[in-house]
Amino acid sequence: MVRRKVPRNIPPAEAAGAHSPTAKDHVSAHDYYNRRYIEVDKKRRVTGLYEDSTKSQMNRMEGLWRDHRPIPYTEEVSRGQDQQLLPLDVQRIYRAESQLRNYVLAPAQPGIHQIQGETRQSAGVKEGIRAQEHGLDDSETDKPLLDVEDFLEVLRCHWVADTNSFPHERQRVQVATLLLLAAFTGSRPGALLGINYGDIELFVLRDKKTGEVALTLQLRLKKTKSRQKRKRPKTYTFFIDDNPLFCVISHIVALACDDEAFLVPNVTPRVVFTLGVRPGLNCQPIQWNNNMKDKPVFCTSVSPDREKGQERREALPYGRYHEWVKRLGEETGFVQVLTTYCLRRAAGNAINDDPNSNDAVRNLALDHANSMIFYRNYLSRMIRYDTQAAYRGTASQGALIIASHRMSRMIDPRRPRRLSLQQFKHLRQDAGINKLREYQQDLYNQIRKKYGFIYRAEGQRIYKEYQQVKRDIDRLLKEKVRALKVQIQADYDAKAPMQDMLAQLAVNHAALSPVEPLPAPVQYTFEERARIARAFFDPPPSTKGDLDRKITLVDDLVSLCTRRERRSWKHRQSWEDNTATSSSENITDIENKSERSNSEVPLKYQFPLRCRPSQCLHCIGDTTLPLLERQYTFGSKHSLQRHFERNHRFQPGQNCPFPNDECAQLTLESLMHFKNHATRVHGIFMSDKC
Repeated sequence: MVRRKVPRNIPPAEAAGAHSPTAKDHVSAHDYYNRRYIEVDKKRRVTGLYEDSTKSQMNRMEGLWRDHRPIPYTEEVSRGQDQQLLPLDVQRIYRAESQLRNYVLAPAQPGIHQIQGETRQSAGVKEGIRAQEHGLDDSETDKPLLDVEDFLEVLRCHWVADTNSFPHERQRVQVATLLLLAAFTGSRPGALLGINYGDIELFVLRDKKTGEVALTLQLRLKKTKSRQKRKRPKTYTFFIDDNPLFCVISHIVALACDDEAFLVPNVTPRVVFTLGVRPGLNCQPIQWNNNMKDKPVFCTSVSPDREKGQERREALPYGRYHEWVKRLGEETGFVQVLTTYCLRRAAGNAINDDPNSNDAVRNLALDHANSMIFYRNYLSRMIRYDTQAAYRGTASQGALIIASHRMSRMIDPRRPRRLSLQQFKHLRQDAGINKLREYQQDLYNQIRKKYGFIYRAEGQRIYKEYQQVKRDIDRLLKEKVRALKVQIQADYDAKAPMQDMLAQLAVNHAALSPVEPLPAPVQYTFEERARIARAFFDPPPSTKGDLDRKITLVDDLVSLCTRRERRSWKHRQSWEDNTATSSSENITDIENKSERSNSEVPLKYQFPLRCRPSQCLHCIGDTTLPLLERQYTFGSKHSLQRHFERNHRFQPGQNCPFPNDECAQLTLESLMHFKNHATRVHGIFMSDKC
């Protein structure tokens, strides 16, 4: 319901207890409705339409205003004594970039309903003057659309050419599923990340006319932005797609099989895809386990302990998902920044252009209260219509116009995507970074001299200062890396077109060698990913056995969800590196399997009982890691300590993680029991803080 504006310059009514505009109360109708509006406004309901990330960003904006305003933010200013510098309502300003410019540039009036009428007009008049005075950029960035051709390039890079690692390979499957849902539903990322298994209904549906059965998935989005106003969730329906790359059901079934989320035990993808409907029934539901209905489908990477029922599931945060999508866009080669809203805007424009759709369906899919929201913020400013052909009455070149607006138009495999090792080393020798490092080393020497170890100074002022300097070094290095990468890419974008033109003018156009696309890795870390990439982008020409190939693909997705690869910044030392110095009595030689996938290594690999002093028992016993990761030797017991605290928090009552039948049955009662067992039996010496 739209609120009416408060009438201005109206003195408050003296009769506070009046309830109706009667002659006895001597209150006019204008005063009565003004007072009623104030009473209702005081009791207005909090809509809660802003997510936590949005609220934190609004608080950040308000903090930036207080830090960078011409005068300090004082209590007198907040009370409105200096109305020329009083910030406008932060929530309303956050809704659009134009209002954000008014927040900085235009004079404001106190109150939350004042960004209207004269205030906006005065902002528009003075905006250009203030922008020129302070040297501000008042331009708006383009909002690109990710159509189906661009989306195909993103998925190809995600499964075939992406060399980045995830904390867990399940995250790779989850990102692909989220991108598919974002493209097919047009929903906000917060609504997709909040999906639980209870929001998904999976069943086999029989067609009454033909008698054929179809595996169907219905998705109810409950955590939408308008959930406080509209209680009924919207529902989307999906069926099996002929192209497995775009099949939402295959991805959801793979995640569910990895979570063992079905009510019937030991459900496999073959059971789901071959299930039918009993005669006399129209539908066969596939129920979820009651313990999984309130669990998120898209979760963070945790170490599951399903045998003891101690698995922790936390919903995937938006910040991490956004960084992965942004990184994927950079790897694909997009010049623009890839976000989930590129898919959301593309879905909205596709529904808007569909002749079988209407405004009501589009507003429901995009969760908009009215059509003006779409026309103002989502409608593409690129005219996807051949106005030249329409004016001249010639054949339209609509396909070329759409191709000219795609994000993939500017993809260049030669464009630098990351810094080289030499460039990164050169940045680390920056004068500002070296100065901070010298200060950090001075603090380090003082702590070691006074306390012996760094962790023993926790709680002291010098320890906090030491940690702050470390964060400052990392922040400064990231800023310089980001700035240098932007500069290198800008230089390439300026020089590459001219060089290509000169190359075409120098020789025959046909004699030029083609620019090859970004090559796929020679060897994937996991064989499952190689098979998935071949099934998605190099399917067999024959259509026979499509069901078996689909089931095999989903089996590979389930198997990939159990794999884990670590990001290796340094050379990882394995047992093969020091086989000459190892004792034949305690450590046996191991065949070098660096070129083999972890899926080719037997899960029951026989590790020697006596390990190296700084190896991790948990990593040795983790069968989801590649073999070299399980054999990794840390530089010191302190490095092992940090790794243990970050990844393997001890829980009393857990079993020894070493892959040995006797050790696996040993219950570790305390942390000291675990340390003594690791030292006495396995020869691993841990720091006194572990």
